[in-house]
Amino acid sequence: MLSDHLNRLGKFYRGKRILITGASGYIAWNLLRTLVCFDCTIICLSRNVQRMDRSPGRASITYVQGAYQDRQVIQNVMADMDIIFHLASQTSVRCAEMDPLDDYEANVRPMHLLLEACRSKQLHPTIIFSGTSTQCGVHEQTYVGRSAVDHPITTYDFHKLQAEQLLKYYISRGWGQGVSLRLTNVYGPGPQSRSAERGVLNTMIKNAVCGKDLVVYGSGQHIRDYIFIEDVVLAFLTAPLSIERTSGEHFLVGSGIGTMIIDAMKLVVKLAQLESNQSISLQSVPEPPDFSAIDRRNFIADLDETFGPILSKDTHTLEAGINKTIAFLNECR
Repeated sequence: MLSDHLNRLGKFYRGKRILITGASGYIAWNLLRTLVCFDCTIICLSRNVQRMDRSPGRASITYVQGAYQDRQVIQNVMADMDIIFHLASQTSVRCAEMDPLDDYEANVRPMHLLLEACRSKQLHPTIIFSGTSTQCGVHEQTYVGRSAVDHPITTYDFHKLQAEQLLKYYISRGWGQGVSLRLTNVYGPGPQSRSAERGVLNTMIKNAVCGKDLVVYGSGQHIRDYIFIEDVVLAFLTAPLSIERTSGEHFLVGSGIGTMIIDAMKLVVKLAQLESNQSISLQSVPEPPDFSAIDRRNFIADLDETFGPILSKDTHTLEAGINKTIAFLNECR
């Protein structure tokens, strides 16, 4: 089934010109490992080309170093693009609170520049935006769908929502097409996130593989929706195929399954010990003073219309994803 879908994707991407912003980041690293297998042309834009993955493949790849806030850089790299995966982002909630203007420049202005280039130069690429499930804020119900009213409670989430709304506005005016994918808690193989607040499950898996004890804040009973990175990559690659009926919308990309943080950590300990025969403990510590309401949320993605146009129903179980991540980390040691 998966091989059939990959063949379909290979046919769709044949001859396509693709731009990836934030090309040295975690999601881009995984996205590129699949895209390079297709007969396409890829432009990788990053502030740090040294961090980019350079896996060999069939694709023709050009690496461009530049700032996402530079209008000329954006206009140059967008020429003749068919698809843009806009992954560039500042991801630290704490940094955003400390310097909201800097966060605006990192998370809103680049999207505006992309869209203005589309409008002013009459370009018509498909833009796939990497959003976050926390854009909607905190809701009383645990299952949250795409119809939930957005009430972001952090500067970071407010700016991610602004970027998404800019995309929707330009689409409504006929100046582009695209879709926003709001990601839940992503984990799996790949480079370490630059932000210590992101990729917490990955950090715990890495610590366990190294034989380190794990720490959880408080009781660890807050619920998260963990989604394996390979499922996220397939969602990104699949999104352009149905853009005629999804353009101007946003979709949640998650597993649709809730897991308490403490249970996820216990599973990491169990699987890491089975692999290494090391003894690993799980300790509870008090929540830090800056622990925010968004950290205390309970969230499960109600995937409603996501299945079909965006996300496969055959997503990885948490156990399968953790085992794959452990295997990857062991190979890298």
